[in-house]
Amino acid sequence: AAAITVMEETEFPSMQIAAVLLLKAILGLAPPNSEELRPSGLILMICFIVIIDIGFLNILIAQLALSYETLKQDTEGYANMNRGFNCIEIESFVPVWVRRKLWLVLDFDRPLEFDQGDEGPSGGVQQQMPASHRAHPRYIPDRILRFTGVASPHDPWPREGETEGGEGG
Repeated sequence: AAAITVMEETEFPSMQIAAVLLLKAILGLAPPNSEELRPSGLILMICFIVIIDIGFLNILIAQLALSYETLKQDTEGYANMNRGFNCIEIESFVPVWVRRKLWLVLDFDRPLEFDQGDEGPSGGVQQQMPASHRAHPRYIPDRILRFTGVASPHDPWPREGETEGGEGG
């Protein structure tokens, strides 16, 4: 707008009017009157409109990319829920005596041991994870503070900030 105003185009007498007319031209509210512009002013106005349109397209592409990422995460969650529903649906066709036998074989009554003396909930299958799992960018650390060793009512609770032998902090 400033460059067109400096060129003393009759269509753009002041900076404010030039900015409003260029904004209207970009948004398509009012077509620019190119008949009264000199070739240099017309080239400058066309370049301005093209650059702004490219900027708007870049913003649109960024918005679409962010929307796609959000939809992808939602889709993964729905796929996992659907997979779980299908597993439960298939399990309902298995006879009860087979399910009881499987329950006993997998030892679901035994609590999972997180560490020596640190027993967790029962009803699961323990899976050891490699140490490189923590280096993955999508790794979320456990929010439960765990302290190693045998639990005893005579031992005091660790103070906050003590990490000796545990993952707490």
